[in-house]
Amino acid sequence: MIEDIEPDVSEAESSSGRLANAAALYDGDTGLLPLRVRQVLVRLLKGPYLDGGRDERLWTTLLDSQDVLRSRLSELFLSLHVDHARKIAVVRPVDPELLGTASRSTILRQQRALSRVETILLLRLRLLLDRHTTAQTEPTVTLEELSDVVAHYQPSDQRDALRDADTISRAVQKLQARRLLLPTPLDDVYLISNALPLALPFENIGDVARHLEALAEAPDAGTLDGADAGGEDDDGAHPTLDLDGVVPGQEGDEDPADEEGIE
Repeated sequence: MIEDIEPDVSEAESSSGRLANAAALYDGDTGLLPLRVRQVLVRLLKGPYLDGGRDERLWTTLLDSQDVLRSRLSELFLSLHVDHARKIAVVRPVDPELLGTASRSTILRQQRALSRVETILLLRLRLLLDRHTTAQTEPTVTLEELSDVVAHYQPSDQRDALRDADTISRAVQKLQARRLLLPTPLDDVYLISNALPLALPFENIGDVARHLEALAEAPDAGTLDGADAGGEDDDGAHPTLDLDGVVPGQEGDEDPADEEGIE
């Protein structure tokens, strides 16, 4: 087993401003960071987020090494966002316009437009998470409750049980792949992730309710069309959201062994 060597990164600065080379971790290793810091960097890049509540060791390393992590992520046009209260860290792509270019060549982590159903579910889940946090209760939700949420925004004469069930099932699977809904020992019961607030572009909880109202008032808001029916992206007719993606090929590819950290 490779020993976890963690020299003080701040003391490793050389006169040229570059990090002094740490002990090699494997043959041919030219990396400069200690093992634990590299593990945090990999976890952040794999996405969708680092949960300090599930891995205290990596969380502690992240807090101790934020400067060097931000520097390494900046090289990839990514910014680090840390929610200390919820113990969640995520990375997001830097807006290409800030670089004076509209080129997508600087974007490692793509954003995907959410469907109307996914947007509705995320917004209502955000409100529900806030209520559970205030009440200090476990933020769980059932598949039936999620179905009722979507049905609330659709007129009864436009519902189709089989179609709508399939639409909601696919939306839930996508939220699970991004670990915004987490499994529980019970069938069709999910835990709302503490990372959810960081996935939404709202500073205030009141903005969430206002966005839901805009969705309800949008033209043809009663139908489950676009991405909801056919699996394609929404056509933009509704005020839907974009969601930070993960590195291509990594979505839903979390290794269960990673949850306990790497020995």
